[in-house]
Amino acid sequence: MNITIFGASGAIGHLLMEIALDNGDLVTAYVRNTKKIKINHSNLRLVRGELSDTPAIETAVAEADVVISTMGPPNDISRKLKGTPIADGHDRIIKAMKKFNKRRFITLATPALQSKDDKKNLSTVLPGILAKLFLPNGYAEMKKMERIVKQSNLDWTVVRIINPNIKHNGQLYGYSIGNQSAKLSVSRENVAKFIYSTIGQGTLIRKMPIVYNN
Repeated sequence: MNITIFGASGAIGHLLMEIALDNGDLVTAYVRNTKKIKINHSNLRLVRGELSDTPAIETAVAEADVVISTMGPPNDISRKLKGTPIADGHDRIIKAMKKFNKRRFITLATPALQSKDDKKNLSTVLPGILAKLFLPNGYAEMKKMERIVKQSNLDWTVVRIINPNIKHNGQLYGYSIGNQSAKLSVSRENVAKFIYSTIGQGTLIRKMPIVYNN
């Protein structure tokens, strides 16, 4: 399988890249700084570019079987609304996918974004309230990203995560599509494992699963 990862130099993206390479996949890592990728592997191709660089994005997407973004807006507590580079980058990625007739797209968000499958519970309600109050820039950007993804008609999956900072400690993961409560934390390792598992899961196309540590 040929996998393109945007945000491969981040913690979750790097773990996902390692999993894919360990499984024999071809990986294209799209990064701003190639020096941050310490892996040297015959199946790894690096593409350097900004999220505003349409030609570089098209180069990264052209041969992909699946395109994955592990990027998210920064935790900016400023009340002043700023730009939306991550959401705008998603727009360029999706346009590149359409240009090359690519279908499968997976991206990250939090349960501040709502799914049609959601039922009211702590894991689907609290993240949105907290984001609106304390991270208005990130919330506005994620909502814009949500509109772009949902209007794309791609075979998308939005993997929602809460507090991806806890230690792994060998724990397994579970997930909810929002119709039942999910625990409020997950390790980065389990996020990466879950993202990889969703690639071929047709049941999660146009779904927004919340992944959590068991």
